[in-house]
Amino acid sequence: MQFHSIPRSLEATAPVHLGRMGLDTPATPPAPAPFSAPTSAPAPVVTAGPRSMRLAALGHALMQHLETPLVVADASGTVLESNPAATRRIERCEGLWLDASGRLAVRQGGRWVPISKWHAELTTGRSVTLTLEAEGPTMQITLKPMNVHDAGFGTATWVLATIERVVLTRADAMRRRFRFTRTQARLAEMLCQGMRPASAAEALGVKISTVRTHVGEMYEKTGTHSQAQLVALLHAC
Repeated sequence: MQFHSIPRSLEATAPVHLGRMGLDTPATPPAPAPFSAPTSAPAPVVTAGPRSMRLAALGHALMQHLETPLVVADASGTVLESNPAATRRIERCEGLWLDASGRLAVRQGGRWVPISKWHAELTTGRSVTLTLEAEGPTMQITLKPMNVHDAGFGTATWVLATIERVVLTRADAMRRRFRFTRTQARLAEMLCQGMRPASAAEALGVKISTVRTHVGEMYEKTGTHSQAQLVALLHAC
């Protein structure tokens, strides 16, 4: 699958800016030059059917009321639609940002990176999930390519970007909060389940001295001084 340039109408090619209340309406394009259609072959008038109008109204309502931040962009990352939840996050630069050309960017490694960086992955039809670098609960953005067919413009590829909170397991939470290693996180789970160090050593396939070393490091990382204090703290994760 290849990304195709989206044929843009005059309205679509107008610059898009993010205003205080959301995406500003594109500038009004200049009026087209007068044109007289041949009298022998008048252009057919195409009207939207009841179902198309209903679906359009439903889509607009969902975009406006969906609490999950949602953005629709073209193949280059230029934002086509953005619901209020996503617009607020972009305005506050909470892991998302629009560059001068209206392209969506995410914060990665302390800098803003356009989502077009993942063009190669998206062209294969695979979704891309990235962790957003922002304060507060851990959030992630999922970029999903989708083929869209329009009777007037043909087929194009758009990118649907959704933002959701990351639900961490207790082991992941302990690794993130206390910088535990994978082995220490597994050991912590065993201790929380009431397992004795000797039994934990057997389950991990290591010596009891290795478990004691890990527990000592876990004391240092958590600021605790006994196994009881450690387990009580871990249960709070």
